[in-house]
Amino acid sequence: MPRQRFTDHPDLIKTATAGVLRREIPDDYTYNPKKAKHLKHILHNVSIALGTLTSALNEFSRVKSPEISPDGKLGGIGYIIPVKDIKQSINTSVHTLSNVADCIADELTNPRWNVAEEKEVKELIKEKDDAIDKVEESPANEDIKNEDIVTVNDDDKSDEDEKGPIEIEKKVQEKLASAVSQSLVNYFRK
Repeated sequence: MPRQRFTDHPDLIKTATAGVLRREIPDDYTYNPKKAKHLKHILHNVSIALGTLTSALNEFSRVKSPEISPDGKLGGIGYIIPVKDIKQSINTSVHTLSNVADCIADELTNPRWNVAEEKEVKELIKEKDDAIDKVEESPANEDIKNEDIVTVNDDDKSDEDEKGPIEIEKKVQEKLASAVSQSLVNYFRK
């Protein structure tokens, strides 16, 4: 079942309470439908990235840590991350990209852009919905919770191990955001 978006419920928009982000668009702002092409390209790229990350997460979920790592970690020389943290970071990234895709699709269906009925927009939203369905059907979310935990002696811990999972997750998310950003920059330079 597809997720419900906030904009699918106009009655909720009217009764939104404090803490909900609201847009403050001047009434006289004129949308240029030709500029929607950027949103279309971004939605397409985010949908592809979402599908690719979901595939990576699914592949990762099929493998238990001990099968690919004797100590439950991957990497080396400054880039050592526990397998469980890698899976969780990819999972978080998938859900973050899913939210971004929904946001951009909602924007493209904004009547003020006047592009919602275009065949291309409908295809892009279907592509996005298919990618999100793939995320929601993914068994990876449950597998991350059930991941085998490999214990390590305190003598084996390095300085890298002392970083908390939040710091590691932030670092992975920053790298992913940078890669996505660079990809978009390169795409629009064409």
